[in-house]
Amino acid sequence: MKSKKRARWGLKAMLTLLLCLSWALTGCPPQQPDVVGVMYHHWWTHSRWCDNPPNHPYEPVLGHYSNDDPAVIAQHIEWAKAHGINTFVINYWITDRDQWWCEPNTNAVVDVCESMGMNYFFLVDGWFEFEDSRDQAYEIAWRVNARVAPYFSRPGHLKAEGKPVVFFWAAYPTDCSLWYAVRSGIEGTSGPIYMTGDKWDCFDLRMLYNPYTAASASYQTQLDRQKDLWTDRWQKSEPWAPTALPGYDDHQVRPEAQNPIVPLDPDFFRESIRTALSLPQHHPDGSAWLFVCSWSEWHEGSQIEPAIDFADPLVLLKVLGEEVK
Repeated sequence: MKSKKRARWGLKAMLTLLLCLSWALTGCPPQQPDVVGVMYHHWWTHSRWCDNPPNHPYEPVLGHYSNDDPAVIAQHIEWAKAHGINTFVINYWITDRDQWWCEPNTNAVVDVCESMGMNYFFLVDGWFEFEDSRDQAYEIAWRVNARVAPYFSRPGHLKAEGKPVVFFWAAYPTDCSLWYAVRSGIEGTSGPIYMTGDKWDCFDLRMLYNPYTAASASYQTQLDRQKDLWTDRWQKSEPWAPTALPGYDDHQVRPEAQNPIVPLDPDFFRESIRTALSLPQHHPDGSAWLFVCSWSEWHEGSQIEPAIDFADPLVLLKVLGEEVK
């Protein structure tokens, strides 16, 4: 009797799995993500905003703020938490020529995150080009050890498998040998880390900053690109995490690139979220993660931070909250 019951349960589980796989291929009901993160750019100061000529296609509700202001950070977190976001991915530049204008606001952001219960980890940014560099892996590792690792033990820093999460941007054109050396250099000094980036064999988790494609301004082209990306990752049966996109417009900071403009759009954003959450992510603990590009990359017109350009400034946040809460 017990063996028959086990067989029935086994058959039911198999049918459920097949049904889910079928849904996954044709439009699976979205998962409820455990980690909901936004790419958080904290480099904004009063002098960074420019109106003549403009360097941002949308206008924030908070005006031309500075990210060292605890009241601004607190408002960001209040909005974010109210709409299902539980993690800020803090954009941290480590290249010599850029790092100086980003670092001053880091402590302010982290302090308010921890006081308000917002998790965070770091997006290690820059093209990984260093002055007088002879050993790129060494340069990356020592900068992470010196500038990012001091936050690893803090209570708000997100951990996976008991290790602090670190996301390395712009990894796709590099070789895994670089990242093996970077890991060795960081872990030899600062202890184990959970490395993420956009290559399969180099990292513990594959994740992408932005799924935008310059192939077309069409919303459907963007969604097709995302579906292809996430299907490829799902089929590998290795841990990955998707990134949803509300829109993209960088023409005011990169006019020479002539990248197609994808205006911010709530309906497109909703479909991007659903596409991102439609496939199993193969995390060992069964969890699902979702990232959004971005909270505040106003230069690239991808932000979901409230903007005065909409009749309801919080419309994009509301879409996210409806899909993940």
